[in-house]
Amino acid sequence: MALCLVIGASGGTAWAVDGDASQSDRVGNETTDVPPDPDEDRIGWEGGYWYNESVDVDQYDGLSDAELQRYKYRTMARLERIRGLEFTDDVAIEFIGPGEVEDRIEGNITQFRGTGQQWEALFVIGEDRNAERVLLGTLVGSVAGWAAEEGSETVVLITDDPSEPTVPPTLLAHELVHVLQHQQFDLSAERYQRATLDGEHAKDAVVEGEASYLDSVYEQYCTNGSWDCADERPFATGPDVGVEYGLFPYLQAPYTLGGEYVSRLVDRGGFDAVDAAHRNPPEYSVTALHGRQAETASQAGIAPSSPLSVPDRSADGWTRQGGPDRVGAMGLTAILGDRALAWRNGVLYAYANGSADGYVWETRWSNATTAQRFLDAYRDEIRSKDGVNVSAGVWQIPDGPFADAFALDRTGDTVRIVNAPSVGALSAVHDSPSDLDGADAGSTVDAGSQTTASSAEQTTAADGSGPGFGFIAAFVAVFVAIAAAKRSAV
Repeated sequence: MALCLVIGASGGTAWAVDGDASQSDRVGNETTDVPPDPDEDRIGWEGGYWYNESVDVDQYDGLSDAELQRYKYRTMARLERIRGLEFTDDVAIEFIGPGEVEDRIEGNITQFRGTGQQWEALFVIGEDRNAERVLLGTLVGSVAGWAAEEGSETVVLITDDPSEPTVPPTLLAHELVHVLQHQQFDLSAERYQRATLDGEHAKDAVVEGEASYLDSVYEQYCTNGSWDCADERPFATGPDVGVEYGLFPYLQAPYTLGGEYVSRLVDRGGFDAVDAAHRNPPEYSVTALHGRQAETASQAGIAPSSPLSVPDRSADGWTRQGGPDRVGAMGLTAILGDRALAWRNGVLYAYANGSADGYVWETRWSNATTAQRFLDAYRDEIRSKDGVNVSAGVWQIPDGPFADAFALDRTGDTVRIVNAPSVGALSAVHDSPSDLDGADAGSTVDAGSQTTASSAEQTTAADGSGPGFGFIAAFVAVFVAIAAAKRSAV
């Protein structure tokens, strides 16, 4: 089961709400622009409530069963009105306390695909910590609610006191969008299932991007006075213990960058374009960042057109662990800013030898210039960890959670990074680590200084500019600010 998440602030009897609302629960029915109830269900009307009706909901002493019914059905009707799609079935809402979050989501960490070596390669989680526990702790301390993607009609929301629950309007709207998506497009379908971080980002650019776009539209109707909305209440999350804030850019990217992607789709082709994206979600997140439809991305030269693989050249007890991970453009935006738009493909293979591990990470870029920029940024990050240049193309971080050896190489538009516990083990993880198989001519083995591609290559670079790995701190601040803004929204 996969989770759809909303980043909130930083525990219980669970209960659900179903059934039609009573006519006597309404207020404001005398409003002349509220039509009479229809004989049959229609868009903009759910459970006895029109999208523009006023309802009696007071969250300051917690939501009663009746209040939650009114609140839920009017929110569903409003989402139908905005999106032009119908809820085909009722939705159960379950409240749990912060202390229940870990038990409910453990084993469902789809937002953080990839091995521990992937997060080590990104300099987020070092070898001194268990990556799986860090990923779980970050989700537990960040999630405010979710809707299960695989067949569930239930929204789960976290509240400080499940006996007197509260929920912000935009959070309720966001999670109800996921149920609407499932009812209309079947989020359990094979086309949504992904095995890598980049694939998850690409799919969630549609799924989470649409929910973020629609909850923002919903919020605008509330703040500009078009709709009477329930009082805003703070988000609640699980215990803020073990949260790794360096993971926030990777967790939040589909919400923020995906929301921009869906906004571009709507601007270009209305919600029909969003429907098309659901029918054929992007395979690579770079497609969403460029705003292209998945079916036209290859012709546009944006989505990777050919597979990228690295032969297994390990020796001396080293073995490759499973299939490749892929950190794509949306993930690398946290590192490179707009320069990540130049990403064209990538694979990261994890290796192990007993308790020792390493990796081979190969990425392809739009041209030699953009490839060199990524290599420069990666080397600068090694330097920031007190890494030293041992020999041509070989670096070593002597101490700390990322203490390892690195072989850095660029050939044309392709960069290869080989990681091992020691300089001597580099060739055992990947024999001839500076020999790129089948890459373009023009090899540049990193020698500790910034290498610039030819002037002709520079003029063909088709990406933006941005800082290196240090940019991650700025993105964390941005995402934290976004979460805070949502918590304080009215």
